[in-house]
Amino acid sequence: MKITYDKKADAINIVFRKGLVKKTLEIAPEIFIDFDAKGNPLYLEVLGASEKLGQKNAQEIILTPQSQSYLHPYAHL
Repeated sequence: MKITYDKKADAINIVFRKGLVKKTLEIAPEIFIDFDAKGNPLYLEVLGASEKLGQKNAQEIILTPQSQSYLHPYAHL
């Protein structure tokens, strides 16, 4: 699992496993989960993260030395 915070988009992205997205559900306002064809969760994205978690908490969740940037495959949509 990989967790990143995109400050520009104010989004937390959680990658459970990489794969081809078959279905995306909005499980709460601005919170999306992507599933593969077998129904396995792949990605979770929380938009407006600083509002939902607080600015400090949103950034501290993923600030680790091993943290790397990850661009959600549908970030451009």
